[in-house]
Amino acid sequence: MQPEHREILQEIEALCILHEKITQSTECREFNRRTALLLQRLEDSGLSKAADRAMDLLASCNPKDLSQCDSIERAKDVLERLRELARE
Repeated sequence: MQPEHREILQEIEALCILHEKITQSTECREFNRRTALLLQRLEDSGLSKAADRAMDLLASCNPKDLSQCDSIERAKDVLERLRELARE
């Protein structure tokens, strides 16, 4: 595995952990910010399938103050798919 791809996989793993621990909207916004940076890296690396999944993740997330996330399970599914794609 190339170093760039290894770093991408590590960031996806970190996002999975971060997503599991989100309890506040500020953490959700940080998750979105990091996902957007990951999307840019995926696009720059030519990993279009994974970039598509990252876009799906960003589209399903909508941080709201003082409310429960509406798409926790959807985000988990997309993160798992991203993880699988990064390992390929």
